[in-house]
Amino acid sequence: MKLSKKNLLSLIKENLNEMAMDFDTADRPDSELQGKLASGDTPLKKIPFPKTGKEPNQNFQELLASERYRQIVNNVRQYTNFQGTLSGSNMGDLMTIMYNAHNNIIRIESNHKEALEQLAIQLVKEEMGVGDEVEFDAKIIGANEIDKTDFNREQGPEENPDEVDVEGGDDEDGEGEQPTIDPENQEVEEELYIDLKDLDLERSKLSLINSIIQGASKRGHYMYQLVGDKLRELTGSNELYNDYGVMMAVNDANYWQFSPNIIQGASDSVAGKVKAEFPGDDETGEEGGEEGGEEEQKVKVIARGINFPVLIHELIKGVFEILGSYGQPGDYSNPQDRELYQRAQKLESTLEKEMWSLLLGPAIWDRIRGQFPDQVILENGKQLQNYMLMHIFQLPAKKFLVLMKEVISDSENGKRLMTDLMASIQQMFNQQDYEESLNQFNDELETMSDEVEPDDLKDFISGIPGISLSSDDDDDDYDIYKELGLDRPKE
Repeated sequence: MKLSKKNLLSLIKENLNEMAMDFDTADRPDSELQGKLASGDTPLKKIPFPKTGKEPNQNFQELLASERYRQIVNNVRQYTNFQGTLSGSNMGDLMTIMYNAHNNIIRIESNHKEALEQLAIQLVKEEMGVGDEVEFDAKIIGANEIDKTDFNREQGPEENPDEVDVEGGDDEDGEGEQPTIDPENQEVEEELYIDLKDLDLERSKLSLINSIIQGASKRGHYMYQLVGDKLRELTGSNELYNDYGVMMAVNDANYWQFSPNIIQGASDSVAGKVKAEFPGDDETGEEGGEEGGEEEQKVKVIARGINFPVLIHELIKGVFEILGSYGQPGDYSNPQDRELYQRAQKLESTLEKEMWSLLLGPAIWDRIRGQFPDQVILENGKQLQNYMLMHIFQLPAKKFLVLMKEVISDSENGKRLMTDLMASIQQMFNQQDYEESLNQFNDELETMSDEVEPDDLKDFISGIPGISLSSDDDDDDYDIYKELGLDRPKE
């Protein structure tokens, strides 16, 4: 039999696809989910992730999925004692275990809701380093009591946009694909083309921020472990602690063991909801509301969850949404900047896309959190982390994506950049001159970024096994530090 070039390439691709994700056990996620990760055809496709070199066909989404799936399998084993092979076909036994735990949780919590709600607020404030500047409204309610009317849903199937280009230039030399412009509507179409380029960058930035928020707030599912003795004291139950672990572990596994279509079809069956309300934020972006005391000027986190761990998750997500609000482009009081952000929000912050942020967000957050300098675990470390994230989210879309690509690759450049950024913020924090210093920092960042040539953004990732990287050339470091407005560390 004579093989054509097309058939040969198809066979090679088929064989390569059998070794995409890395597995330590016989457990496997849903095959359709694996296929979407292998092709990169997910809503996170638009994010400029690092390139891997571990396997010829492996992309960074698969690498993140492999890291997260190992955690999923370990949690299921730890909390349920399940010894079978994790797969969609045998999830029935685990679902039964989860429902039994869920019913037991509802029964035990029913007489202690108010105390658990206050404990959740106290725990999140302590762990997130949040003071009285944020007001919390937290309630444990039934699943049928969650208001779903304002959920942002996609209007029909949507093609996943390609990865945005943060390394190329602006085609000033005339090279590259250009849009076809109708001469009769040239001014309108040129403005639309500029808007679409900006929108692609903002969508990519917002998609990554949403994944970071979901990944960081996932930790809330297991933060009940920090107050185990208090839970036993409040409820008088020794079962509740283990039931929480069972429910959270199996619930996380469901996202991996069923097809994306099934999960998205059940997306209305939510376990919690959160909203961050900002004072004076009306449709025009101008301050509104009545004049009054301090209470009216507070940001408010309104969280609802069907149980204690879910409520903590939603509260953490609300705090991170406050930090994420600093990612709004430009001046939100400017109608064009506000319209750009609202368009990105409508396209990216949907219930359907949230599934993918829940899947890969924890692995993304683990990589970012692993790059935080040691200072964040010392005194005031939690506040420093919040300031650091606020500043990172404030970066213009292109600079944000460049920095995050460096950081999540676990490169030496990323470590140095995060260390230098933390040192700057810590200095501002200690001098209690944060706002003035940050404004100066951002001014320098803006000036220096104007000097960066297109090639300065290329080949800058280094230092992680399994990722194809450029050499760590000292001269190239200068360009990265200039782009981010930082002084290069002294030898």
